[in-house]
Amino acid sequence: MMSGWLRRLPIFWQTLLLVLACLLVAQAMSIAMFVSVRPPRPQVYPMGDIAEALGAPRHGRDDDDTPRLATQLTRSAPTADTEGMVTDSSMVSRLAERLGVPVSCVRLFYEADQSATYPFRFKKVDSGVPIRHGEPMFFNTVLAGVQKDGVWRVVRTPDKPWISPWQQRTVLWFVLSALMVLPLAFLFARQLASPIRRFAAAADRVGHDPRAPAVPVGGPAEVRLAAQALTAMQLRLSETLAERTAMIAAIAHDLRTPLARIAFRIETAPDALRKPVQSDVEQMRAMIAATIGFVRGVHVGEKKGLDLLALVQRIASHCHEMGSKVSVAGSPAWVEGDSVALERLFQNIIDNALAYAGSAEITVIADEGRACVKVADRGPGLPEPMLDDAFRPFNRGDPSRSRQTGGIGLGLAIARSIAAEHGGTVTAANRDGGGLVVTTEFPAAPHLAPAS
Repeated sequence: MMSGWLRRLPIFWQTLLLVLACLLVAQAMSIAMFVSVRPPRPQVYPMGDIAEALGAPRHGRDDDDTPRLATQLTRSAPTADTEGMVTDSSMVSRLAERLGVPVSCVRLFYEADQSATYPFRFKKVDSGVPIRHGEPMFFNTVLAGVQKDGVWRVVRTPDKPWISPWQQRTVLWFVLSALMVLPLAFLFARQLASPIRRFAAAADRVGHDPRAPAVPVGGPAEVRLAAQALTAMQLRLSETLAERTAMIAAIAHDLRTPLARIAFRIETAPDALRKPVQSDVEQMRAMIAATIGFVRGVHVGEKKGLDLLALVQRIASHCHEMGSKVSVAGSPAWVEGDSVALERLFQNIIDNALAYAGSAEITVIADEGRACVKVADRGPGLPEPMLDDAFRPFNRGDPSRSRQTGGIGLGLAIARSIAAEHGGTVTAANRDGGGLVVTTEFPAAPHLAPAS
């Protein structure tokens, strides 16, 4: 784990330190490999090695990494069977002299070195074989043979492996360096991502509820600055909302006095004028009461385990007593919540269905950790672009403010606010065959159900 001071460093310095640490680890691995592993010997075959392989077993060089020459005995003289192999009389004479046999008893074929210039300290000759300190050096395929007692002893350089030893060591070096650096990169990524995830979760909570707890200040300097800025913005939003809420509540409250005077003065007016004005006054009073209730916020009391099926059945029974058509089906679904607030939530949704369709069909479902309540009706429904707007304050499907078709457009907005306070969601969708389905989902709490 990173120490406290390191976690508080800016992301720039944390990244720079990680790069430097990885570089140091990689260099340490390189030095360790350089010291502990012997460097690969070039795959070069001096003529002396070839002569030893033809004349006697190799000796004195068992510790080198050069592949051994393949040896075989045959009755026939070797011939060049690889395209590009050549022979040179001077090289054959040198080999025969080394073996102490006539030139006619020696065969030597090789692939001439194609380099434009030979390595340092190597002399270029017409035979195409570099010579160092008078010793011909063969870097490519060699095929040689000597005849003794009627039998040809033939040697050939082995085929080059797909991955040579020095390449294997290089790959091992890279793998070990990556394995050494990986834990550092993992710790860095985890320590850097953790405060960012916490910041994102806190910012999401603030986006849903300005009264949510402030964003925790921690992690790199950039994240701390962002958290402080978001906390300041949250305070400003809360103050602005509080001021506007207080202003709207004050205006709505002050309107009650002139409405009371209007209602008092209209009492002596003729019936033809008094009754319509009284109806308007009552409607304005209802609108003012609803507005005051909304701007004061949704109060959620103590939460405890409750069954949504039993809750909506109780609401449905009240609706039946008022002559409304409400049906309930489904299975028990336990959640943790305030029964008064949730009853208000579902009452608003059911009232909305009754206002526009005259009936409501309720289904309660508990599945996969979610408790779901669907309230469906056979009303006119809503155009698709307006489905989410239905939950905005003072927005109604019916643009009028007629009391015969509902209130002032706060019922669904209040329902969504109560659902958010319980960690749930409220959505609307058009129903197949006409009508609307309002779906409310909460985190299920089956562990709160009483033992049977």
